[in-house]
Amino acid sequence: MSAAVDSSARASLTAKEEALFELLDRHPGRLFSRSEILERVWGLEFDGDDRIVDAYVKRIRRKTGEHLIETVRGAGYRRPGVPLHQQSLPHARHLSADARMLLDLGRRILRVASTDGVLQEVEATLAGALFLRGVALLTRPDAGASRLPMPWLVRGAAGSTSIPWSDLPEVLGPEPRYLHAWGTPSQPAALLPLAGADAVWGTLAVVGAPGVTWDVNTYAQLEAVASLVNPALRLNMEIDLRRTAEQELRVLNAGLEKRVEQRTEQLLRAIQHAELLNLLSRQLEQAHSVPDLLRRGLPILARLTGFGACAAWSADPHGPALGAYRQDGVPLEAPDPGLPDGVRVRCDVNGHGLTLHAFDPDGRQRGSPEAAPLLETAAQSLALHLSRHLHLQAMERTALTDESTGLGNRQAFLADFTAEVAFAARHGGGFAVSIVEVANIRFLNATVGYAGGNDLILNLARLLDGRRVEDRAYRLNGATFAVLLRIPAGLDRAAALRGWRQRLLGRLDEFVAGAPFPVDLLVSDSVCPEDGTHVSELFKLALDRLAPFAGRLPQGRRYHG
Repeated sequence: MSAAVDSSARASLTAKEEALFELLDRHPGRLFSRSEILERVWGLEFDGDDRIVDAYVKRIRRKTGEHLIETVRGAGYRRPGVPLHQQSLPHARHLSADARMLLDLGRRILRVASTDGVLQEVEATLAGALFLRGVALLTRPDAGASRLPMPWLVRGAAGSTSIPWSDLPEVLGPEPRYLHAWGTPSQPAALLPLAGADAVWGTLAVVGAPGVTWDVNTYAQLEAVASLVNPALRLNMEIDLRRTAEQELRVLNAGLEKRVEQRTEQLLRAIQHAELLNLLSRQLEQAHSVPDLLRRGLPILARLTGFGACAAWSADPHGPALGAYRQDGVPLEAPDPGLPDGVRVRCDVNGHGLTLHAFDPDGRQRGSPEAAPLLETAAQSLALHLSRHLHLQAMERTALTDESTGLGNRQAFLADFTAEVAFAARHGGGFAVSIVEVANIRFLNATVGYAGGNDLILNLARLLDGRRVEDRAYRLNGATFAVLLRIPAGLDRAAALRGWRQRLLGRLDEFVAGAPFPVDLLVSDSVCPEDGTHVSELFKLALDRLAPFAGRLPQGRRYHG
């Protein structure tokens, strides 16, 4: 019978300690390995170190007593005593020593539930009588079509850990094989085939201590032990294999779930990236200018790469202005192009480099691993739309610019004229339009040649264009020019116009005086809103008021055509 436990000591045990002690107490004399205790007390899902069992056993011994739990050769634990349900054997003393040994071994292996446990009981039973070093269960791997000898697979072992079990020789057939001197140093060994219903499924290997000699009685004893433990070893090996397969299956399932989760996350990111690329395409199509293009595109590029902001600048001094936007579309100051953080992509826009830089304005390192290729793809789309807008701007400038003088042409004048009228109507200001025409240009072309006439027109264009920065000069046709004079609100438009006329007269006097041939100029102006509030009436009035320029030069220096 097992020793009794004090009730107060039993009450001091924790839940886990009580479960472990209850397991051992219900099966007195039965050896439990650490793995068995883990499965029964902590459950199959526990994946920690089995040394936790040692810690709990020490705590139980400290609370209840050292004699209540027995350690068996460091391989497991059991509650000392004889099982309560074990029947007494009054005739056991009449049995031989070998029979009593086999009977005791049979009792022991009935209390274990693992291959290692059975082998440990065999080794513990035979170690003293036969001077064993160790015992192991060996199987042969499936060689398939190969005829080469395969090394042993060690399914379990007990005893010395320095025995090279895989080096044992092969066993041919169902007969046991005994080795009188095997290994270094020489030691006896026995290979006992374990046969099932159809064929040999494994081999029980036993190795004795160096210098020990086994006789026929020992061989018979070993064969009897092998026959006794054969069913238990096969059953426990199959259980161990099933447990191993279940563990491997759990590991595979966990790995598969992790891979599915990763693929799902990748798929979601790919869907998000595709949606952002579609949104970028739609936003770029709706942009009407280069600033609008950057305002719409850069926040989406920042979201696409996972960074907080995105900046863009061009290496071309005449290219688009530097711009930077956060993910939410808020503009911010662009970073230094030399900073190494973030992701950069360089693309070509009309032969000039455009750099897109995704970065984090807060200084934290973020972004996704796919940021660089995504940014490169989106940057190419942005560069194409940027090239298109720059081409359109260049075409518009060409369409609204006079080729010879570089001034705005008649179409540009009418567009700006209309805009000035609308601005004056909304804000209450005003402006003046002045017309200057070389009346005798045809005579000059006929007398001095077209080269002289063109030089005269270019000089007059430079004079009008460089008068004031805020004024805009246009060439309406061959020798007719117009100047838009914006007069800020609050100023006397009549006085401002008179001052401009006086300054213009002085320049025109210089122009006429410097001409190598007589020049006849016609000058007029009209004021908005005093002279009219519509483009047509103001322009018509200015053309109707064209009159010879009354300069301050002597009469001999002017030509009247």
